[in-house]
Amino acid sequence: MKRNILILFILGLVSLAIILWTQRDLDQYPLNIDSGYTQENLDSVYSLFDLGVADINQDTYLDVYSTNHNARQIFDINQQGKGFENQIYDLGFPQNYEVTEQPVSDLLLNRKDPGLYIYWHNYQLTIAAQNLSNPEDFGGLVIVPLSATPVTSGDLSIKINDTNALSGGLDKVRLVNFRIKGNGRLSIAFPASYPFFPPFFKLNSESDLTQVYIDSKFGSPPFHDFALPPINALPHMDRHGMAWNDYDNDGNLDVVIVRGGMVGKMPELAPNATDELMLQTRSGFEDIAEQVGLEKQGCAARQVAWVDFDQDNLLDLYTMCGRHWPPNSLQANQLYRQISEGRFIDLAQEKNLAMSDMGWFVWLDIDNDRDMDLFWADETTFWLYRNQAGTFVAEELGQEESSVNQLAIADYDNDGDLDLFAASRKGSVLFTNNQGEYIATDPESIGLPSRAFAANWVDYDNDGLTDLYTLRYGMYRQRPNHTFEKIDLLQVNSPKTFGGYAYCTWFDADNDGDRDLLIGKSEEMSWWEKQQKKAEDIAELSKSSKSKVLLYRNPGNENHWLQIELKGAAGNTVAIGGKVKVITENGTQFQQVGQADGAWRSQGHYRLYFGLGQQDKVESIQVTWPNGKTQDIPNPEIDKLLIIQQV
Repeated sequence: MKRNILILFILGLVSLAIILWTQRDLDQYPLNIDSGYTQENLDSVYSLFDLGVADINQDTYLDVYSTNHNARQIFDINQQGKGFENQIYDLGFPQNYEVTEQPVSDLLLNRKDPGLYIYWHNYQLTIAAQNLSNPEDFGGLVIVPLSATPVTSGDLSIKINDTNALSGGLDKVRLVNFRIKGNGRLSIAFPASYPFFPPFFKLNSESDLTQVYIDSKFGSPPFHDFALPPINALPHMDRHGMAWNDYDNDGNLDVVIVRGGMVGKMPELAPNATDELMLQTRSGFEDIAEQVGLEKQGCAARQVAWVDFDQDNLLDLYTMCGRHWPPNSLQANQLYRQISEGRFIDLAQEKNLAMSDMGWFVWLDIDNDRDMDLFWADETTFWLYRNQAGTFVAEELGQEESSVNQLAIADYDNDGDLDLFAASRKGSVLFTNNQGEYIATDPESIGLPSRAFAANWVDYDNDGLTDLYTLRYGMYRQRPNHTFEKIDLLQVNSPKTFGGYAYCTWFDADNDGDRDLLIGKSEEMSWWEKQQKKAEDIAELSKSSKSKVLLYRNPGNENHWLQIELKGAAGNTVAIGGKVKVITENGTQFQQVGQADGAWRSQGHYRLYFGLGQQDKVESIQVTWPNGKTQDIPNPEIDKLLIIQQV
């Protein structure tokens, strides 16, 4: 009997070990790579909001960037196809307080002056008394979130009182009264879900403010009552969408970054907050947003894109501002038209694009009339805002089953106009373009999935037919009759290990002619970690979770290919709105600049990708520039990246 019990116990341990090891393997390799793709771990980031690609240093190798609310971003610069290196600091791009794997050195280690020091250290609010001659004068009160955890050491004591909050979006707060009798320290650990909460201080009136040092620069506060800037906002950044473009025509890519509403606290924490227009210079990035008239006006921004909506060859900016609840729901979308001397003026109301709902958008020329139209999906309805001489007329396209996650455009059926896939976790929709009119189609009617976390159109095998890649379900390969079949390629290995947010985009990471897959995936806690935490702790931690950035390199095949980048005239050197036709014996492929961009809320991937299959010759390339002028290139070389300069 005992022997049988022992055997069962051993078998149970072995089974548990197998389960844990299998989950570890699935976490390490979230996608199926049996088809020859190789996985590379590019980076780990916190609070991932968006992931995209752009040629940041203009060396023809595409780089990877992220936005991360207030955590460290990545500018993973492509090392000539042989790997990536995060050079965000080398490029001089300003960052917030950096979340790191290893503890940061205590800022007080190099300070010897007597005083009361108040600062952030490793995500803890630190109040340290050091060598004060009259320490009893330096007590006071600090207001922190209810779930903040204080710990004391040395000659410092506290008394805690939880009470109703007066403002700040919280029901209750914690009052921590501290008394100082000598050298001592108070460390208050902040919960992950309060990155924007500024601790409020009320020091004793007897405190000598010249001996009080606050923040990382250790300046003295002007008053005994003050607020320390929040841990994740030095200053309050909350970076969301990014849009890349050579704004000043100097050959370097500049970038607009739009910032969110700071969890509804922007009016309190940063009433003068602005978005950013960063010019890339030899010494770093310089923000000129205020100088050129980009006024935030309370916009809790998420998505942004450059577009030349009025065909004056100056790129304008469109920003999505709407949210669910006040005050962030009060600001309508912005359409900043670029005018003389590079300045901007908001014309969204005048042009009928001042929607105030939460939504997604993509710019495209739906009817090939050489002006850019706006596809807009709010939380209930699909809309087309058709460009009529620079003013937009709304056309309702139908109701949504649920909010979309991503919009992807391509001429998948090779009929010369752009179709659209609206990816949704509950009910995706395919919009087929019929001579400038969108027809809503059930994706399953042609073999595409009815649900998707995210979706990208991509000719992954360069056979000249555009396929659709989705998370979680993998690749849907297009047949010659423009229907699709699901194949066993890069699908999620186990849905149970693939929770949280996921991002995906395809680009040629090594300029070898085939496109590789980039994904950002939130890291789930292991089963064992979840057992150690309460449900509310797990929900709290997920709001600033850690994510992996993974690259899946395409093994390629023998099919021919052609990649094209357009270099437009000054004012729109990235040629947004430009179109290209590649003509071979098998027919014509049509693409619009920017359609390869798979970023969630950002813009910067302007390369065009044409698979040629077994065709070893291209008869001609026909370029329609954003200003409507055309340019033909007969008999171009193939199997290369071709850069076409506007004549």
